[in-house]
Amino acid sequence: MNDYAVYFMLHSIEKARGGLTRAAIQRADMLSRLYHDIGLITFDFNPDYDHVIKHYQGTGLWSDKIKHFNVYEFLMNQQETEKTDESIRPFYHDGSLHQHILFDLEGRPRKVTQYDQKNGKAIKEQLLTKEGKCFFERCFQSGKYNLLDRNGNMVKSFKTVKAYRRHFIQSLFENKEAILLSDSRFTDKILMGIKNEQAVKIAVLHSNHLQSPYEYGSTLVKRNELLFDRMNQLDAVVTLTESQAKDIASRFGRRSTIHTVGHPAFKRGDSAEEHDPYTAVMLVRYEGIKQIHHAIKAFKRVVKKVPEAKLEIWGFGREEERYRRLIKRLRIENHVFIKGFTHDVENTFRRAAFSLITSKSEAFGMSIIESMSVGTPVICYACKYGPTDIITHEKNGLLIEPGDIKALADAMTDLFSDKEKRRALSKEAKKITEVFGDKKLEERWKAIFDEARKQSRQRVHLEGILADITNMALDGEAGIRVEGRVSFKKMEPVFRHRIVLFLQLRRRKEMEDVYAPLSIRWENPSTLIFKGRFSDVSKLYKGRWDVKLSVSCLNFHQFVQPMPACAKVGGRTTDLKICARGQRIFVKVYRPKKKRPINLYFFLEKSKAKIRDRVRILRNWREN
Repeated sequence: MNDYAVYFMLHSIEKARGGLTRAAIQRADMLSRLYHDIGLITFDFNPDYDHVIKHYQGTGLWSDKIKHFNVYEFLMNQQETEKTDESIRPFYHDGSLHQHILFDLEGRPRKVTQYDQKNGKAIKEQLLTKEGKCFFERCFQSGKYNLLDRNGNMVKSFKTVKAYRRHFIQSLFENKEAILLSDSRFTDKILMGIKNEQAVKIAVLHSNHLQSPYEYGSTLVKRNELLFDRMNQLDAVVTLTESQAKDIASRFGRRSTIHTVGHPAFKRGDSAEEHDPYTAVMLVRYEGIKQIHHAIKAFKRVVKKVPEAKLEIWGFGREEERYRRLIKRLRIENHVFIKGFTHDVENTFRRAAFSLITSKSEAFGMSIIESMSVGTPVICYACKYGPTDIITHEKNGLLIEPGDIKALADAMTDLFSDKEKRRALSKEAKKITEVFGDKKLEERWKAIFDEARKQSRQRVHLEGILADITNMALDGEAGIRVEGRVSFKKMEPVFRHRIVLFLQLRRRKEMEDVYAPLSIRWENPSTLIFKGRFSDVSKLYKGRWDVKLSVSCLNFHQFVQPMPACAKVGGRTTDLKICARGQRIFVKVYRPKKKRPINLYFFLEKSKAKIRDRVRILRNWREN
């Protein structure tokens, strides 16, 4: 057993939740074999958490080794430890105020929220013990958050929500090292605020970080902005697929702290449950991004050719009524069924001929792994990121062009009709357990934790980085040659050998990034000289490309705008760009307060006449 604690941070845990909650619990259970102190941390007020935990224990997901820590249960327990007068002051219910009372499953009042009768805004919130005593009050008008003793006297006051959450977190590992994993974007801000040096900070991405159209360069999902803005503060960032990790590193900086590990598959085993050759299933949240209506419309086509076919849609969400109306309008009530939430995920997949995923976007697709691990092949839209990373088309599943409802219907009809094809896909699908089995994932997580712990002891923050390009040339068919220097305001000797430089070219309109590695040598303790070559000039088709340096050192990364050394204009706001027009490539300098750019060639011609014959900044380029 390892001697440090591992805690997974979520906003909440509920009985009916999607893949994120199930994945977090399964991962905690898997790692409980390696770590003695392992737990899940939540930040919502739920007076019935004991029932929620018992529910997951009953399903076999939650083992006795997993601990649960909740911020409000912690505060309530602090009241119990206070030595006060034995008399108990119960909560006083003022019937003259407009207020809402939350009761637990036993019918006891546990939270009272008071509202302004004029504007309907919450004024005060009081949290109660099972005995009806107020142990914590949140005063929204004054901005105070007070911990009370059994007599209603204030024990401790916090100025912000962040303050009492931080007090709670730091109390968990006061005298020990702890790995904290933020499993939701809600908990990122809490993780960033932890100042304890014994805390190893890790963020896990469970979803696609991009908005529609979910392509490289698409706008970030709003809730992800904090994570990508402060990646330098983290000891590890974990994605579920290699392709998402690659995209993140390319767009936001190549750090040694980016890792990949997927979700676990079901343990391989035999079952008496037989695959029903005419039943397809979906386990999915009833939300627009999942595009369940595509599956329903496609099934209308399927039943015309396979009258015995049935589709069961298991899940929960706000779009349920919409799907019921669509099924009724298409008159396929005897073929498509909205089944609601299920906890028996394994057997639901096991008895189906195949499963469906029609999402616009998936970071991994936990249901893909779960379905394949029991031998149920998946028909899936080929969306980023998980489906294309996990499924090999026509080998262990079927990939469909996103949005192609006719192709989706044809694929379902084909699998319903072709028993031998289903059997072949099923046999290959089961092999997914060899890739995403518990043993391999345990080893991967342990390696990530070990790397993150080392990283936490050598966090880097570099300031005052300036870069100059002393020479940039189109060097015949060899490509673009670049030389220059980078200076650091402060550089500790221990980190000098960890500096990694790349030349980055970023296309402006339709974002694309290409990189070329740079070799470096140190000129003095704070300045290095770099040189390198970008060979694949054919990628620089028509467009404007920004030229930057990618500077990495362990957890730290920064894109630095280099400045041509011979084109200084009194400031460092000069932009260097490569522009392509037909078969010609121009290297241009965009100077502040100057409307027209100036070709870099002319600067070098004037200031470096000696190398005019051997260096041509501007040259005709003929495509290979």
